[in-house]
Amino acid sequence: MPKRRKLTLAAGVLTAAVVGWACEPPEPVAAPEVAGPLFHVGCPAAKKFTGGGRIDPGGQKITFGFNIHANNACEPLKGQLQVVHHPTQSKYHAGTTSSGGSITSFSSYTSPEGGECGEFRGTVRVKHGSGDWHTHDFFVQACDNGEPGSSPGTGPDTFWMEVSGSGFGHGSTGRTPLTGGNIQAH
Repeated sequence: MPKRRKLTLAAGVLTAAVVGWACEPPEPVAAPEVAGPLFHVGCPAAKKFTGGGRIDPGGQKITFGFNIHANNACEPLKGQLQVVHHPTQSKYHAGTTSSGGSITSFSSYTSPEGGECGEFRGTVRVKHGSGDWHTHDFFVQACDNGEPGSSPGTGPDTFWMEVSGSGFGHGSTGRTPLTGGNIQAH
């Protein structure tokens, strides 16, 4: 009988260890090495963010357009991003259904101004002038801070794009107010 108790006790301890191990949270997935921050905690209900317009960081004209649709777990269902850096004639494209670029993560949260921001990451196809297409990791933050999105001068809405890798036309716009256009959180 004593051997049976030891065996039962050992089996119980082993079972508790396996159950405890199985309940540990999974290791987080590494994000692309793009320095843009994620200011969110958690994930709200399904979201749709759309926008288009112009920013002029450092006096350089950049135009953009995007749409992103996410489910309740903040997983991108579909979306696209188009950006043109006019001084270098650089084009950037990412989409959930395009080859060579992808949108792999999304989050939304309240902006510091009280509006709503959406952030997404992935890989973007890049073409400088008439050069060849190549890919880089990217980060975008788009904030809907009220209406109108832009007014004479600058607007309350902001757009920020960061592309990894050094080179002609890559880098960060920083969080920049729109000089034209609008961003909408739906």
